[in-house]
Amino acid sequence: MKYIPEISFWKDKELQISGFQFFILEELITDDLNPSDHSPYLPHRLNFYAILIITEGEVNHIVDFKVHTLQKGDVIVIAKGQIHAFEEHTEYKGYLVVFSEAFMQKYMAQASIARINHLYNYFLRQEKLNNPDYNQILFNKLKEELKSDSSSLPNIIAALLTVYLLKLNDANTHLVTTSVDNRYLEYFNQFKLLVEQNYSKTRDAKVYASDIAISYKHLNEVSKEIVKTTAKSFIDNYVILEAKRMLVSTSLSVKEIAFTLGFDEPTNFLKYFKKHTSLTPVEFRNALA
Repeated sequence: MKYIPEISFWKDKELQISGFQFFILEELITDDLNPSDHSPYLPHRLNFYAILIITEGEVNHIVDFKVHTLQKGDVIVIAKGQIHAFEEHTEYKGYLVVFSEAFMQKYMAQASIARINHLYNYFLRQEKLNNPDYNQILFNKLKEELKSDSSSLPNIIAALLTVYLLKLNDANTHLVTTSVDNRYLEYFNQFKLLVEQNYSKTRDAKVYASDIAISYKHLNEVSKEIVKTTAKSFIDNYVILEAKRMLVSTSLSVKEIAFTLGFDEPTNFLKYFKKHTSLTPVEFRNALA
């Protein structure tokens, strides 16, 4: 099968701003922009952050194996590490903004980055947001400022992105976490970070509760309040998502993936994966061949 490539930022292109690119979707897949290392219409894994905004038409966009229907005014943010693909043979217009982690760390304030990371947390956000007014403001401002040769241009672009993303985050927070205790959000963010760092070492929710210094019962309450599932289910969902990503974005054998994910025996991984997906790892991989 053809494995899903991981796409790094445009290191070999001379960019106006290092770590930042702005595309008109209609111009994205032209001869001079068409990437040689992958097809935008086939799933590929991003090593940077993206904002996809639709201004006209309707399109189905795949992110992490889910199909999202986007229409005029819709915006979807795609986090570093997620897998996505454009739909081919569909008439729609819009634009794509991409930026690297290095750009974000260099030009955005740390307090803002924390909130922006909350927006890019795909466990805590709406699948899409409709924000036509701010979308148009961002588009107009980016077009205007990118004509400049100011030495402060990266800072200006970062400021525009920061304002836009913070407003998106406020809208998303209102939709997703209305009336949720901030302390619950803090606990969940700690839990999620620990899972991301340690899922290959342990899938025991009680261990994570202990690390956060709360009871297992309290962690379950937090998880159910924030993501509507138990802490154990959240861990399992995360492990399965990483397993799927590895199956389609690497040439590692199922045995190697099992050990990478922290399973003592490949057969245990096989049973675990089939329990949660109704497919074996090989069946899932072949389905995307």
